[in-house]
Amino acid sequence: MRIKRHARLGIIVAASFVLLVTVLPQLASGFGLGALANRLDSAVTCTSGSSGSSGSSVVPTTVSGESGIAVSGSGSASSGSSGSSGSSSQCPTSPGALSGTISVTGAPAGFTPAYEGVSACPSADSTAHSCNELSPTYVLANSGTYTLSLAPGSWEITGFYEVNPVGGAFLGTSRLVTITSGVTTTLNVTVPYAAPATIKGTVGVTGVPAGVAVQELSVLLCPSFDPYNGSPSLACVTGNAQTGTNPTSGTYDVSGLPPVAWTVYASYCTEYGCETGAKTGVSVTLVAGGTSTVNVTTPYIIPSQGLLTPTVDVTGAPAGLSDTLGVTACPKGAASTSCQTYYESPDFPENLLLAAGVWEVTGYYLASPFDNAVPGPTEALTITGGHDTDITLSVPYLVPGTAAGSIIVAGIPSGVSVTSYTLVACPASSPLTTSGPSPECASEYSGPAGYGFGAADRNEEAPDALSRPPAGVTAAASAPYNVYKITSLTPGKWLLYPGYQTLFGSYSDPTGTLVTVVGGRTVTRNLLVPYQKPADGAVVGQVVVIDAPTNGFEAGAQACTAPPTPTTPCAGEQQAPSEGGGAYQLVLAPGKWWISGFLYEFGGVNESEITSPPREVIVTAGTSTTENFSVVGS
Repeated sequence: MRIKRHARLGIIVAASFVLLVTVLPQLASGFGLGALANRLDSAVTCTSGSSGSSGSSVVPTTVSGESGIAVSGSGSASSGSSGSSGSSSQCPTSPGALSGTISVTGAPAGFTPAYEGVSACPSADSTAHSCNELSPTYVLANSGTYTLSLAPGSWEITGFYEVNPVGGAFLGTSRLVTITSGVTTTLNVTVPYAAPATIKGTVGVTGVPAGVAVQELSVLLCPSFDPYNGSPSLACVTGNAQTGTNPTSGTYDVSGLPPVAWTVYASYCTEYGCETGAKTGVSVTLVAGGTSTVNVTTPYIIPSQGLLTPTVDVTGAPAGLSDTLGVTACPKGAASTSCQTYYESPDFPENLLLAAGVWEVTGYYLASPFDNAVPGPTEALTITGGHDTDITLSVPYLVPGTAAGSIIVAGIPSGVSVTSYTLVACPASSPLTTSGPSPECASEYSGPAGYGFGAADRNEEAPDALSRPPAGVTAAASAPYNVYKITSLTPGKWLLYPGYQTLFGSYSDPTGTLVTVVGGRTVTRNLLVPYQKPADGAVVGQVVVIDAPTNGFEAGAQACTAPPTPTTPCAGEQQAPSEGGGAYQLVLAPGKWWISGFLYEFGGVNESEITSPPREVIVTAGTSTTENFSVVGS
């Protein structure tokens, strides 16, 4: 069985951006921040690299008037981190905050910026007129107001606005602010209006080798004081080009730019990635409200990446094998996090775009039905930038084996019944963890409507599925089926994790039993699971609906931690819908609960809820209480 990759995909390599947030007084009219609002989330990023938001956990203060800075009050920050739109686990535990208004001055009547906001840069970085933070700190304004969570220290603060999502950002003059832990500082910022400029022209690439297709042309515009150096800053703006029959040349038109000095670079993408002609940039100073024409070209640049075109050949496989194939490529000597993996997809074949250098490549197939990976030998190869590399990877087919046996729960108290059994099988190299089974694990479930594989699967339409084994298997008709049989396990060592479920919840053996699976054979192992005393109790029974509505309804039981009233909702509410015959079951923590039957009546776009009078019920761990309810429809 073989697959061959032929399709080539142009992959745009995302560059790391830095945010320019300070400016010399003579540049106070603003410089391009390259569609800042369009390309960045409105969340704030702490200087440690974690994101915050326009919210703050600091103590608010009463602050100053227009364009001034004021700090008043003091207090400690709350124990939580600031922000709400992103993770802030790495942010300072006691940040400060900056808040205020932002406005555009001198704008023509009716002007409304597409975006406006405030950016912050540690003052130590401001001497180079750029903020070198990889995760810049900023926030977009909401109706002209902003709040920015910042670490204590000295910051350069700059207001900005944009006139469209693909232009540049216009900046005001930077202000120096000192942020204090647990204190809110107010700064009202203004940005002077400047008529936006437009730049247009042609862009092209020369010397493209035969057989290499240019897939995209564009221009990269960077403020002249922050030129492109291999990693475009956030100050840079990208403008896509329109091409005709010749994909190596096209035209571009970028509007909404601040009228300052820019450098225009030609960029292009091929199947080997994207390149920008850093040495062939053209400088231009834009005029407010004017249009400038700049034509740029770049010679073809030898790519730093190449394409791997792999063939996976599963040798010795039976006729008709259709298991998924795949390839993993890892840089030699690098961490596994640098590996690239793809799975075979008949509708979308894909090559691997790899950095030039030595790679270790492994082919594999995913043994159905559990998709545990069966790898072949690893081979080393050298990827050359701008070239295709073909390789055939042979994977010997492994005849699968079977694990079978029974699951026995020891020490079940009188009156407690096992409602279903589970079995998870994982390769010993990928044991079960608290985060769940790995993709290589297999599972079986003996309950109704199960999603597992194997003989213990049950048809959800068979109400007595738990008491009937599959055809051809002998078992006690009065007991839940506890026999497992997992086929198609690849030869090797596996860990078997048995489990069970009762009315009070489920339990799975966390240790596992080690077995050795042999190809073409069945390893039999009976598995013992000690009964675990449940932490919860249960309330079960029936909910009978009288005068059931004809427009549809849902009924069941609800539990509250306090007696509900017409004006007080059900505290700590837990619900269980009723099933066939009106039966319900609530699994609850031990303690005092108030239980009611409920009825949701549906009628068009509206619905109403009716509940029966609540009953006080004491729930005890490991025991069940029966409570039946009647609910009268309206």
